[in-house]
Amino acid sequence: MYGLTLEQVREVRRVNACMICKSTESGFESGIFAVDHCHDSGIVRGALCQPCNLMLGNARDNIDVLLAAVKYLAKDHLAESWNQGPKRDQVLQERREASLTDRLERANMALSASQGRVRELEAILAAVDEEITTPARRRARDADAVGSFIASHISLATPDSLPVPASELRKVWSAWAGGAQCPVSSLADALYKLGGAQRKTSTGRYWVGIALRTSEAGAEAECTALEVRGRRAAGEVQATLTVAEQSEVHG
Repeated sequence: MYGLTLEQVREVRRVNACMICKSTESGFESGIFAVDHCHDSGIVRGALCQPCNLMLGNARDNIDVLLAAVKYLAKDHLAESWNQGPKRDQVLQERREASLTDRLERANMALSASQGRVRELEAILAAVDEEITTPARRRARDADAVGSFIASHISLATPDSLPVPASELRKVWSAWAGGAQCPVSSLADALYKLGGAQRKTSTGRYWVGIALRTSEAGAEAECTALEVRGRRAAGEVQATLTVAEQSEVHG
């Protein structure tokens, strides 16, 4: 096209607005802006929308014609004799009112579109804020609950303390929290910081280094079962530790 390579044509058309009127609509069915060139020299000048391309073509690329058109448009035509008279004043007033009404309607449409966009952005920001803050609020809530639970139900183990079954710990939590799910990870982290440690045996997981503070009624009701399970777990935990110590010695 006009002696340009395909890449050069693509470069000329790599625009998002007409180089004269700055319109982002090309006016062509293809949606592509026209490649404009000088008919005398063949120099490619740029990319234009259809109306501007036709304007230059109809003016025969004559600068004097186009400048005369600018002067013509800038002239105060209201002073012309044919625009005088009461009837003409009424017509012009109606046109001005219609123009102002049209501009107002377009401004309202633009405002409505902007407000809709603002609402969309607010919804997106609210969703992002919820996505960010909800986990943080949940962690803070869990931390508060864990702190209260430990303060009322957990103490450091004594030499006579039995290992605490992890299942029993969750059960006590459920009773204390009214059935609410136990934040296992947060609770475990807090117990580790308190000095507790988990041990896995054939009968399940147990906590050592901590002890449960149970009420007298709860202790009387569950004392026997807990003692049997605890002593059995204590033996298995001790056996596990002994094996580990021996492995370290032989290692």
